Amino acid sequence: MLRALTFDCWDTLYEGRAAERVAGTGAVDDALLMLPPAMLPGAWPMLRTLARRLTLAVVGDTGLASARAQDRLLEKDAARRLFAATIYLAGPARFAEALARLDVPAGEIIHVGDDERTDVRGALDAGFRAVRLDVVRSAGPSEAEFVARSFEELTRYVEGQL
Repeated sequence: MLRALTFDCWDTLYEGRAAERVAGTGAVDDALLMLPPAMLPGAWPMLRTLARRLTLAVVGDTGLASARAQDRLLEKDAARRLFAATIYLAGPARFAEALARLDVPAGEIIHVGDDERTDVRGALDAGFRAVRLDVVRSAGPSEAEFVARSFEELTRYVEGQL
């Protein structure tokens, strides 16, 4: 049974290279909000569709910007309201926090992210299911149960799990 989806933020919902460019300015939060990256094409319809049937959360591992700035970025795109929780922590702590805040068993959550080590392996180690999203770049073989190459493909896969 699938009850929840969690998403990494950079290169999953937003283009990460824009955040990396901002990180070099020394005023990460201000610059991120003044020059916000666009949500990746296709992310918004996917979120809107899946939020109708599942609990969604952002479970990001970024240290590029504060949680407040990242939530404001989601608010700018009217997407923050779709997420039951937004969690921005490094390492296994982010998955433990997601379990505590979502109150959903780990095996009933799919984590979606672009990075094989931090997203896929991190999710699997925490007992979550994992899908790798290769919309920004292809990352080769994966331990994930599925590798989606588009948001449409991700949506179809997740709906098939319901």
